[in-house]
Amino acid sequence: MTQPARNFDILPALHLSQGRLVDLTVDTSGDEPVLVGDGDQLSAARDAIEHGAQWLHVVNVDTSFDPSASHDWALLEQLCQLPVKVQYGGGIGSAANIDKAISTGVSRVLLNTLVIKSPEVVSAAIIKHGRERFALAITASSEGVVVGQDWDAVGGLDALTLAVQMHQLGITTLVHTRLEPDGTMSGTDLDNSCELAELSGMDVIVGGEIRNLQDVVTCYNHPGITGVLIGKALQSGKLGLGEALLETRATLAFESGIPRWKEEQNSLRVLLRRRLSGAYLMRHCSEFDGLRVLDAGGGNGLASLPMAAAGASIDVVDRSMAMLHDLETTAIERELQHRVTGHAQDIRSIHELFAPDTFDLLICHNVIQYNPAWQELLVSMSAPLKTGGLLSLVVRNWYAEPYRINVETHTAQELPALLERTRGPSRVFDADVLFFSAAFLQEWLQKQDFEVLGDYGLLCRPDEASLPDSAGGEQILLEKLQTLETAMGERLPYKQTARYLQIVARKR
Repeated sequence: MTQPARNFDILPALHLSQGRLVDLTVDTSGDEPVLVGDGDQLSAARDAIEHGAQWLHVVNVDTSFDPSASHDWALLEQLCQLPVKVQYGGGIGSAANIDKAISTGVSRVLLNTLVIKSPEVVSAAIIKHGRERFALAITASSEGVVVGQDWDAVGGLDALTLAVQMHQLGITTLVHTRLEPDGTMSGTDLDNSCELAELSGMDVIVGGEIRNLQDVVTCYNHPGITGVLIGKALQSGKLGLGEALLETRATLAFESGIPRWKEEQNSLRVLLRRRLSGAYLMRHCSEFDGLRVLDAGGGNGLASLPMAAAGASIDVVDRSMAMLHDLETTAIERELQHRVTGHAQDIRSIHELFAPDTFDLLICHNVIQYNPAWQELLVSMSAPLKTGGLLSLVVRNWYAEPYRINVETHTAQELPALLERTRGPSRVFDADVLFFSAAFLQEWLQKQDFEVLGDYGLLCRPDEASLPDSAGGEQILLEKLQTLETAMGERLPYKQTARYLQIVARKR
């Protein structure tokens, strides 16, 4: 498995015709293009910016189809005056158009047919304005043949040949879109996009029709893919831009925090926490041999690999290719690869990946606190759990947080209000996490037709943060702490203020 791209942009796509926002996912061959909403492109752009967009992908449909049509430079200038970077294309057929677009405020000009017909013009423009101001826009047929204005094949040139040529010329960004002969977008062509990224050396932005968040995650997980264009999915409400941007930034924060996370996994406190959660689960699941276990958001499988060693079959679902690579490597080292399967998917799609009544046990340890849509996650995760199957849930404990407040960073007036906050920073990742109470989660699970079998505190002692960073040579200490923590984690009042809480429940 390969590592995902570190930089990733989501670009709302605005396709303009006669100054109006139009839909390119339907047949555009008629006299009148299909409007999106009321066709107000400025409102659409402002809405995207309010939701956190840092780029806009703007294409003039008229000049794309008809080289004699005129660019609406006044409208483009209005878009460029908004607090966002604009990537613009569509019939940029001359050096004069390039100069005009850049003087209007365009951050990146998309070049298509011009690079084939007049590469010398492109070379001069790169020298004049800098290569970072340009991207190659490859619009290809389903056979991978580049198409240009009027959607006619341009000399039968294949996309990879063109990408390699332009990369040698100095262009490093490529926007790859697949269109049908009638000019409609038919979806992403991720296989060809990945091939272009790998063989051309360019950073590829995937165009087409991104349908949902899973498509975004799929693109993110491929090396060389550095962004996606999203048009109709945003405009139709199938995909929220704010949600997509939040998910992408959270994923980037997670990926960048993986080295710190790996260091944490060898600390005494994390080893203790894993031992405790495993021991509490064993009270309700006497053996793992023969069980089918789903580790949702399990990353490199540290929580579930011991179950595989005990005879269980494990499916780990996680969107991080880096973590799944570690899972694969570790499973091979422990000779467990025949019992462990990794799935590079968003955990919200678990209900689509597996049929109902598939799993005997679902473990979800330190996952839901990273996503505001935690209820949606749990519903999706538990869908393939058998009736009578067990759920083990580990989360950050709300009641523990006041004991970790750094009073030096707040005024006296601010401190009482901190008792009410339901989220706070992660010690490992550059992201906030949600806090939960056992009573709140138990009530929610019961409403979802789960029977709560037990709730436990993990790391009850207030000095857990001062435990040694390495467990090397500390086995006796680890055993002592496990004995004490096990007694505390099942008793009131100790478990109420533990750093983490664990709930084990049975699906009715």
